[in-house]
Amino acid sequence: MAEQKEVKIKAATAGESKSRGGDRADALEEHKRSQPVPIAAGGPSPDQEAQARDQEGPLEKAQREAAENRDRWMRAVAELENFKKRAMQEKTRILKYRNEELLRDLLPVKDNLERALSYCEQAGRSNGVAEGVCMISGMLADLFQRYGVTKIEALGKPFDPAYHDAIARLPVADKAPNVVVEELEQGYMYQDKLLRPTKVVVSGPPSQGQDD
Repeated sequence: MAEQKEVKIKAATAGESKSRGGDRADALEEHKRSQPVPIAAGGPSPDQEAQARDQEGPLEKAQREAAENRDRWMRAVAELENFKKRAMQEKTRILKYRNEELLRDLLPVKDNLERALSYCEQAGRSNGVAEGVCMISGMLADLFQRYGVTKIEALGKPFDPAYHDAIARLPVADKAPNVVVEELEQGYMYQDKLLRPTKVVVSGPPSQGQDD
């Protein structure tokens, strides 16, 4: 009777030890599962992406292809919009300056008419030819004004290489250096674009003889 009781106690003790060992193993396994998984820096490698694609199912593959197609479509739409904007800007520029070459070619004609008119005025001639030259010069000036051609006012202003073409430098005592003192050929603007620069003479520092 005493032997049976001792056997039962040993069996209970062994079961309790086994239970405690199982609980400890379960706790360790749970602790391992709760540990954070390190993430590789820089994202998945191309091989990993290829492997993931091989392992994806039909639904995942369809979703991925749909996302890629949408991305390509968005890029194509953006490129098309940019192309339309560039084409519209170029068209506007061409229409705005479409008469540039013609007006530039007419400038020498305008210059010669103005020289002829100036000669008639200096000579004191008021015959029919002088009146005709004056009328034609006025008509051409009105045409230029109608198309947005304006004169560049340069005389007495500081020299600006963007609008002036300096032909000579003349020492002037009462002028600061680099001031336009004479216009040799009239310059013009077409809309907001330079059609022809003004050929000018600019002031330079007084010579030594003038200082004395």
